[in-house]
Amino acid sequence: MPAIKPKRNYPMMDMTAMCDVAFLLLTFFILTAQFKAQDAATIETPSSISAIKVPDKDIMIISIGKDGKVYFGVDNQQTRLAMLENITQTEGVQFTDKQKKMFSLQANFGVPIRGLSQWLQAGIVNPDKMKEIVQPGIPTDSTAQNELAKWIYQARRANNLLRIAIKGDNVAKFPVFKDVMASLQAQNINKFNLITGTEAPPAGWSSDK
Repeated sequence: MPAIKPKRNYPMMDMTAMCDVAFLLLTFFILTAQFKAQDAATIETPSSISAIKVPDKDIMIISIGKDGKVYFGVDNQQTRLAMLENITQTEGVQFTDKQKKMFSLQANFGVPIRGLSQWLQAGIVNPDKMKEIVQPGIPTDSTAQNELAKWIYQARRANNLLRIAIKGDNVAKFPVFKDVMASLQAQNINKFNLITGTEAPPAGWSSDK
């Protein structure tokens, strides 16, 4: 008569608690994550070799598109609101509370001051339609119409810790860069970062050299 094998009892692990923790962590990251706002224009930067990283806080970015249009933005919503309030006082333009809120959500923009209210209102009515509006760029051509210099000044008034970075497209023309730098130098700003793509350093390269 064959021997009767005893029934084996395999160990069991209750995964309920682990699943609960996983979903709690997932919910936390979804609720606290900040999604990157859409840029006003797509800019393909040239590549370079650099060991210096652009700061990710308290930064003002001046962007230059391939068509020569200039865009402006700061990274903090409170700074954006304070900057807009300064422009309101100095330029005599008025914005509604909803328009101010819409402005605070924009990573950057390329609209002249007199057209800013209309552009923001279009975003309130239809945010998706706002993305389709072609922005003409911020004027930088003369002293009277150099609105870029005004935004730079009012942004620094709103936050004097702002550091400046220029992000230019790979095919942008030099005269536009010259106008942007002139706007900075007119306010005794001679130190700024250049945003570029990363390139692998050659063999033997060192940032200490």
